[in-house]
Amino acid sequence: MSRLWKAALFAASLSAVASTTLAADVELLPDGLLSPTTTEMTKANEFKKAAPWRIGVSFSRVTNSWIVQTVQEMRTEAGRHPNISEFLFAEADGKPAKQVSDIEDLIAKKVDLLIIIPISEAVAKPMIEKARERGIPVITFGAFAGDTQSTIQIGGAGRGLGKPGGEFLCKTLNGKGKVWAFRGPAGSDEEKLRYEGFRKEADACGLKVTSEVYGDYNYAKSKQLCENLVLSGQPVDGIWFAGAEMTRACIDVFKETGKPLVPVTGEGNNGFLRIWKETGVKAVAPLFPPAMGAAWIRASVALLEGKPMYRKYFSSPAPVTQETLDKYYRPDLSDAYWIPSSLPDETLRKMFAK
Repeated sequence: MSRLWKAALFAASLSAVASTTLAADVELLPDGLLSPTTTEMTKANEFKKAAPWRIGVSFSRVTNSWIVQTVQEMRTEAGRHPNISEFLFAEADGKPAKQVSDIEDLIAKKVDLLIIIPISEAVAKPMIEKARERGIPVITFGAFAGDTQSTIQIGGAGRGLGKPGGEFLCKTLNGKGKVWAFRGPAGSDEEKLRYEGFRKEADACGLKVTSEVYGDYNYAKSKQLCENLVLSGQPVDGIWFAGAEMTRACIDVFKETGKPLVPVTGEGNNGFLRIWKETGVKAVAPLFPPAMGAAWIRASVALLEGKPMYRKYFSSPAPVTQETLDKYYRPDLSDAYWIPSSLPDETLRKMFAK
């Protein structure tokens, strides 16, 4: 091998190391809440743009307190960066056609970067391609089954949220018993993936899922569904929930009807942690950090500053257990608070005052 060839290889390796180091220096979330899942990276200065920047956001729907907090985490983080001159936010109300229209409008406004929280992967893909054709980098969020071809794909929840609940019920029930499943919105990619994560574990250990209902992550709807199941007299040994609002609703039904509580799954929601602590129910709470909102903005800033970034990240923190419940529960905050958060404590106390 010639000296020239060796020198070229050495220079290339130094460049790769430097890029990896720069990407590692960009902390999207602390404490291992978000980690790269690939070695593939964007190139240094590939998406660098002169400030000020206009960032466009297309959000699938704003329907619950987790989303409200996540959007606030985005807005707060955007406010910390003076180079972001405009933060353009569009909500699709869960309608695919509207999300397509929203994204087309943001592209027409010549945003410097686009963040998409899609209704489905099928809706997102052609829009990502359209943005890329115009030189607009795209950050997508979701637990996608495939590859969206976005500039950066940040994932969380999905199978990673369903699996811990399945593992918990299998262990707690020793692989025996009848389980109810409270699912999210029918047809949602995220809902399907959460259910798949749970079901894989439940089927493997021998649990029998005897009833499935779609509670849409909604308290009122889930309470009625749970009342129907309880009044039907169907036996149940444990319940898997795709979302904590549904868990709270069903626990309230059990309390109101005098039915003994069974092991349940929840999420990192302060209201669920409160009722868990008050009732002593056997439970586990997988985490889906609303701090993701801040991570999307931090990734956006890093790209526009020209820093190389990993192409894929995923959030899969350890769930809250009985042993860690007191570490996460905030009795000074309202039920609407979700963990983990990037918001300053002063902001949290204002947003979630009891």
